[in-house]
Amino acid sequence: MLSEVLHVERRGRAALLTIDRPHAGNSISAEVTAALDEAIDALAGERELVAIVITGAGNKFFSSGGDIKQYRELVTREQLQSAFERPRRLLDRLEALPVPVIAAVNGIAMGGGAELMLACDMRLAAPAATIGFPYVHLGLIPGWHGTERLTRNCGYANAMHLLATGEPVDAEEARRLGLINRICADVPVVDAALALVERLARAAPLSLAATKRVLCGAYCLPRGEARRLAEDDFVDLWMSEDHREAEAAFAAKRRPTFKGK
Repeated sequence: MLSEVLHVERRGRAALLTIDRPHAGNSISAEVTAALDEAIDALAGERELVAIVITGAGNKFFSSGGDIKQYRELVTREQLQSAFERPRRLLDRLEALPVPVIAAVNGIAMGGGAELMLACDMRLAAPAATIGFPYVHLGLIPGWHGTERLTRNCGYANAMHLLATGEPVDAEEARRLGLINRICADVPVVDAALALVERLARAAPLSLAATKRVLCGAYCLPRGEARRLAEDDFVDLWMSEDHREAEAAFAAKRRPTFKGK
């Protein structure tokens, strides 16, 4: 059942996760959330994995958001909290993974789909992509901590405008606001994401993981804690075998061979 709603493929050093519910706008049902959780569990121990790419099946939808048909059945506070606990935890897991997570936004990303996109470290979009947070038209606010992530990426005034109007934006405006960081006009967005993974594969694995960890700390931790984290990680990386290998490779004018040590 889970494999029917999420396709997991290894593409070189990348894991490509494709939400496959085009008939339902690639909406995020309980089954999709469980499948993404299971996929992360399965990928957690793979040393050769450089990055995860998340996209939607087809060309129309990245994800239209939460599965409204399922959520209409939630009638008590307890049911609501229980149902939303797992997707909230899933998005936190994506942010906490040691490898970068790349959103390949191939089409419409609305509501919970846009929240999923914001939990990814890098966000590439097709030129026709549309992104929106239409919660005010549903009498709601983002349910998966999207207000925090949106404000962090766009700033207060832009986040307020996007949420208060509920108006979607096109790819160009999304890039200007900081919702996405690249528009892929020349190649399909998934291909662009996989090419990006190959570029990331040239980095020292420990350095790449520390880069994500320290940047997340800079966003989320008090200033003193964030600085201590960066200082400690810098020392650990300086003493690593990979740093010594990089120094030797520079002197020898060759590409370094990193081992993640």
